[in-house]
Amino acid sequence: MPRVSLKAVTANTALAVAAVALAACSDVPVSPTADVAAPAAARVVEGGGAPEQVMPGEVIVGLRAGADAEAVAAAHGLALGQRGHGNAFAVLRGAAAGAERSAAAKLAADARVAYAEPNYLRQPTAIDQRLWAFYNPGGLNMKYSRGGSAGSNLPASYASLADADEDNIEGFAAGGADVVVGSIDTGVDLDHPEFTGRLIAGRDWYSNDADPNDENGHGSHTTGTMAGSTVGVAGVAGAASHVKVYVQRVCGRRGCPTSATASAIRAAADVPGMVAVNVSLGGASLSTAEKDAIAYALSKNVLVIASAGNDGTGTVSCPACDPNAISVAATQWQDKLASYSNWGPGLDISAPGGNCYSNTTPEGCIYSAYLEGGYTWMQGTSMAAPQVTGAAAVVASMTGLRGAALRARLESTADDRGAAGYDTSFGNGRLNVYRAVTGNSLPAGQ
Repeated sequence: MPRVSLKAVTANTALAVAAVALAACSDVPVSPTADVAAPAAARVVEGGGAPEQVMPGEVIVGLRAGADAEAVAAAHGLALGQRGHGNAFAVLRGAAAGAERSAAAKLAADARVAYAEPNYLRQPTAIDQRLWAFYNPGGLNMKYSRGGSAGSNLPASYASLADADEDNIEGFAAGGADVVVGSIDTGVDLDHPEFTGRLIAGRDWYSNDADPNDENGHGSHTTGTMAGSTVGVAGVAGAASHVKVYVQRVCGRRGCPTSATASAIRAAADVPGMVAVNVSLGGASLSTAEKDAIAYALSKNVLVIASAGNDGTGTVSCPACDPNAISVAATQWQDKLASYSNWGPGLDISAPGGNCYSNTTPEGCIYSAYLEGGYTWMQGTSMAAPQVTGAAAVVASMTGLRGAALRARLESTADDRGAAGYDTSFGNGRLNVYRAVTGNSLPAGQ
């Protein structure tokens, strides 16, 4: 069992976590879902069913060959806001707030326009026992927490199972080739010790500058899970020194515009050595700009790995809903689908995302990096997706697989859960990092 250096979460950090919990598709830190009334089971969190949020007054347009974005904008009483990466699309501004869909419909009827859509907003969906997802000895449990103090353990029916982990044992994947993965999120704490010397600062597409520092914590957490030196898949496997992370910020206070996400996917796909990007964001509608960007990434053998959503419903969120993306559901430490996780047709794979309760200690969540060099627990399909992205980095580093072959390796080596073979609760199974790299299985209980 490896020795992991872990920092305590400060009170300020805990308050920051509470302040940035976002919407129905967001991931929840530390005390997320239903209370545990011993020994009742956890309640499923239901989605709110609210209409898809959009950037006020903005429409994304894909233009036909020879069309001029400024001329199209002017003809519809709009202005050119910005161009997507590689001029793949344009963002037009000036539509009346609340009329973005009707403005898109009018633009779509223009012969110069290939498609038009609102600029949808996505939301940021040890080995010690805090890293149970990598190596789980079984019998771990949370305690009741009342008034800030922890009491007795939950009943044994809540305890972890030994084989509910993804078999990411210490140091087994050292010595591979250099690879790059992408973090498309709220940014990353660029000074965090988990990533010293391994971050590549890309663009902040939300603020349109060159500083993708994290002001939220979500992106630092997801990046720590996939590539952190002591808390990440790549670090525990021994591959961290060969994995660099290309950081792009696409989220701000309102959420994560699809124009920003689409540009970030395209920009990441153009980075030499890129094997996969992590998109732990979700919404209800499939954006054409994102769909085209995912196809572009796939054409360059770059996988787009996305969270399935946290609404507890049988519909996979977007952009994970795109068949070219790898959609990831969340499991908990008993190898069951987490109570909040989306599932359904189009789900590809599952991975540990955590499951704990509002009146318990947080050990059932996922422990990873956070702001100001700190660490915290969070749960969500956003925590599950980077497990798969980190595994993709390790497998690519050790085997040289890329693109469709890398995707097939991750999915075909997963531990079958639920109904035999593919099912809509676990997809092709729950991620197994060791088997994905080696083709072999660890003995039961490891």
